[in-house]
Amino acid sequence: MNLDIAGKAALVTGASGGIGSATARLLVQEGVRVGVHGRDFKRTHAVATEIAHTGGTAHALTADLSDETAVEALADAALKALGQVDILVCNAGGRAKLAQVGWEESTLENYRETFQINLGYSVRLIQRLAPAMRERGYGRIVLIASAAGLQPMGNQPDYGAAKAAMVSLAVSTSKWLRGCGVTINAISPGAIMTPQLESYLTGVARKKNWPGDMATIERNAAREMMKIPVGHVGRPEDIAAMVAYLASPFGAFIHGANLHIDGGVIGTVT
Repeated sequence: MNLDIAGKAALVTGASGGIGSATARLLVQEGVRVGVHGRDFKRTHAVATEIAHTGGTAHALTADLSDETAVEALADAALKALGQVDILVCNAGGRAKLAQVGWEESTLENYRETFQINLGYSVRLIQRLAPAMRERGYGRIVLIASAAGLQPMGNQPDYGAAKAAMVSLAVSTSKWLRGCGVTINAISPGAIMTPQLESYLTGVARKKNWPGDMATIERNAAREMMKIPVGHVGRPEDIAAMVAYLASPFGAFIHGANLHIDGGVIGTVT
C-alpha cells in the first residue's frame, strides 16, 4: 500500500502484542516513525527491536496506564523520541480485574480502574497531543473500543461500559476537533485471534470433542459459538489495516465514526 503517511509520527499504545503490535508494524511499513508503548519492558523492547531490524524506526516506551502520572510521562517520552505525534492510536485496554466479576461482585473501584486503563488515559493523551495536531492542521486519533461496548456481556459490566464510553468519546471529541484537519474515530473489533483466544478455543474443542486442527476448530467455533457470518475469527492485521487507512489522508472524511470490524456479528442499523 501507499497511504501517503510516510514521514509521519505515531504513538501506539498497547503495542507489545496483538492488535497494537500489528498496527505498529503496518504503520512502519508505510514509512511512519512509531512509538511502541507497552507495560512490559521486555515484550515492548522486543517489538521495537524487531521493527528496527526491518529498517523501520520504532522507539520502545513503557508505562503503566493505570497510573495518571505515568500517562503524563508517556506523552513526554513520545514527544521527546518522535519530535511530534501526528497519529495517536489508543489501543491499550482491558479489565482491571482479570477474574470474571459480575454485577454482584463488582465494586466502584473495579469501574474506576477499568475506566482509567481504557478511557481515562485516552482522554489525557488526547488533551496533551491533539492541540499540536490542530496547530499543524493534520492529525489522526483512533480509539480501539470493542464489540462488547455495543453488545455488553453480563459478566463484564465494567469493561462493556468503558468501551461504550470510548465510542462516545470519539463522537464528542469530533465536535471539538471541528474543521481543523484532525479526525478521531473508534473501531469496535469483534473476536480477534490472539494466543489467549486460541488457548480458549482449544479447551472448548476438547470439551465438545471437535476433531481436527486449529483451522477446523476455528470454523466450528465461528459457526456454532460465536455466530460470525464470515465464518472465521478476525486477525490483528484486520484491525491494523483499518487503523492505517483512518490514519491516512484517504480517511479524511471519516470523523466521529464507530467502525464495526467483527465479521458481521453486530447486526444493527445505526
